[in-house]
Amino acid sequence: MKSKHSNIGHNRPPKTLEEMINDQHRVKIAPDVLKLLKPIPDAKGEKYLEQTINDTDVIGFKAKANPSGSISFFYQYTPKGVDEEKTKTAKAKDPNAGNVKLNPLKIHLGNYFNDIQSRGKGITPALARKLAVEIRDAIKIGRDPLSIVAAQRKAKTVGQIYDEFIKVRLKSAAYKKKTQTDMVSRNKVWVKLDSSGYKQTQIRQTHKGALTIGSRKMLDLTKDDYVRYHTAISYAGKTQANRCIEDLRLVEKYALEKSYIKKTVCHFKKKELNKELKRIETTDPYTLDEYRKFRRSALKIAKKHPRFKISCFTLLACPILGARSKSMLFSLPWDNVNMINNEVKFHDTKNDETITLRFKSSMKAVFRVMLNIRHGFNPRDARYKYVFPTQRRSSKKKYIQDPRKVFKLICADAKIPLKCIHFLRHTWATFVYEVTGDIYAVQEMGGWKDIKSVIAYAKLVDRRKNIHIENVDKYMNSHAK
Repeated sequence: MKSKHSNIGHNRPPKTLEEMINDQHRVKIAPDVLKLLKPIPDAKGEKYLEQTINDTDVIGFKAKANPSGSISFFYQYTPKGVDEEKTKTAKAKDPNAGNVKLNPLKIHLGNYFNDIQSRGKGITPALARKLAVEIRDAIKIGRDPLSIVAAQRKAKTVGQIYDEFIKVRLKSAAYKKKTQTDMVSRNKVWVKLDSSGYKQTQIRQTHKGALTIGSRKMLDLTKDDYVRYHTAISYAGKTQANRCIEDLRLVEKYALEKSYIKKTVCHFKKKELNKELKRIETTDPYTLDEYRKFRRSALKIAKKHPRFKISCFTLLACPILGARSKSMLFSLPWDNVNMINNEVKFHDTKNDETITLRFKSSMKAVFRVMLNIRHGFNPRDARYKYVFPTQRRSSKKKYIQDPRKVFKLICADAKIPLKCIHFLRHTWATFVYEVTGDIYAVQEMGGWKDIKSVIAYAKLVDRRKNIHIENVDKYMNSHAK
C-alpha cells in the first residue's frame, strides 16, 4: 500500500527539467540542472536532436545537450545594424517592408567540465557564465567579443605555469635546496600525477575531478576548485595537503606578476587548512630509562656489526649534542668541529642563522671514535671531509643519509618503542629542561629561533611531574592506616 505522504521530504521523486524551467522558459544553469539536460529523440525515434536551455541570470547565456550526449555552453546575441541584402530583397517583394536585422550570432564558450567524462578538460557553469558576462560587456563598449574567447583559449594551464615557476623562480637563491626538492616532488606527485605509489593511485581513482587541476587553465579556477584539491590530498596526509596549497599560492602569485591571471583566488584562512599537530604534542620522547637502554644497544650493535658502526655513533650523537639529525648532524663537516673549545658550528640551518652548540666528554668520545674511522679514508676521498661519512664510496652524497634501518635494529634490541629519529632531539631537549628548569636555556642550547617551539617541552615535563606526584599520592594513600 502506498503511503499518502510518499511525495513529502526525501520520499518526493526528483524534479524533472520541465519542472525546473520557469514561466519565461528559463532556468539557472547549474550542475544539478545539467544532470537532467539530455538530447531529445526526433518524432520518428531514429535519431537524437540537441536540446537548449536559457539561463535566468544572464540573457543570451545558454547550454545545450548535443546529439552525442556532450554538453556545451554558448552566448547568443543579435548584432546591431541591418542586413542590407535581405532588406533589399524584402523591399523588392513588398515596398512597405521594414528593415531586416542581422542574424543572431553564437559564440562557443566551451564544453561542460564533468569529473568523470571530461577528465579535467572543459569549464564549469560558473566560469561559462562569467565569460558570457565579459562578452556581453565587451559588446556594449564596442570591443571584439571573440577576443575574450581567444584570450581564454590561449591561457596557460596550472601545470605549465608551475613548470615555468620551477624553472625561472624556484632555482633562485631565495629558496633552500630542501624547499626546491620538496616542491618539485609535490609537483610530480600531485600536479602531474606521475606517481605509482599505492596510496596516491587509490586517491587519484577516488578523486579524479579534484586532482586534474594540473591540466586545467589557471584563469578558470575558483576557490572551490582549490578547496576540492586540498580535501583530496588530505586523504594522503594533512600536512602534505597544506604544503601543496602553499606551493600553489606561490605559483598563483607568480602567474599574477606575469599577467597570466587577473587576480588570485587561492586564499585559505588558518581554520580552512588542516590543523597540524607537532609530533611532540601527540607522542612523548624517550624517558631516561629508555635512553639508557638505547645507548647500551647502540654500543652493543656497533661492536658486534662493524658495518653498522658509523650509523650507530651517528644516532648516539643525536641525543648527546641535541642537533637536528637530517639537516645538521648527518652532513656535519670536520671543519665545523672545534675540539679545543668543545663547540660545533652549523651554518646551513633551518633558520638561516649560524647555530653554535657546545659539547662535553660524551660527545667528545663520539668524535674520537669517528676520528679513528677517518684515519682509514684517503684524504683525497670526498668522504674524508665529513664526521659521519657514508660506507659506500660510490654514493652520490658522501655523508650518511638514512640510518633508519639501524635505528629500528637498535630499538628492537633495546625493547623500546620505535619512533622518528628526530625524537632523539626531543629527548635531549626534555632532559635539558628537567635538569635546568629554564626554558630559555633550552632555547639557547638547542639553537631554536622561536621560544614557542620550546614551550612544548616544558609542558611535557610538567605533565610528567604531575603523573609522578599522582603516583606518590596513590602510594601513600594506599598504605595509610
